[in-house]
This record gives sequence, structure tokens and C-alpha cells, in this order.
Amino acid sequence: MAEGVVLGTRGTSSMVKIRWTDKIPGDINDVDDATEMGATWEGDELVTYDYDGFLEQYEFYVSNDYMIDND
Repeated sequence: MAEGVVLGTRGTSSMVKIRWTDKIPGDINDVDDATEMGATWEGDELVTYDYDGFLEQYEFYVSNDYMIDND
């Protein structure tokens, strides 16, 4: 089984909802965006098991061609 990459952890106060790790691409500051790109919550950690795929989704996201598929 692949090892997950931790992208962030839940914050310890209502003012800080998430603490991002150095693995998150620079422009992502919204948990919903990260989950749309494939990250999932496991306990208090936001992780991805396909980091390369996550980065590809991020590149597509910043290209302004990104559309969320609600199906």
C-alpha cells in the first residue's frame, strides 16, 4: 500500500482551521480546493496517496482550465 503525503493538519483553534505542510503547492489555501484535487481527511491529517497526481491536478487548476465535475 502506498504511503500518504500529509498536506496539512487541523488547526488547534477556530482562527486557524488548518496548518499546511511544505508539501502543499503555494497557491492552495482552501481545504475544499485540496479535496477537489484528491486530498482526504484521515483523522486530523489531510493526505493524498497520489502526490504526483495531486500536483498534476494543481497545475491544471492554476492553468484556469479547471472545472469541478459534480457528477
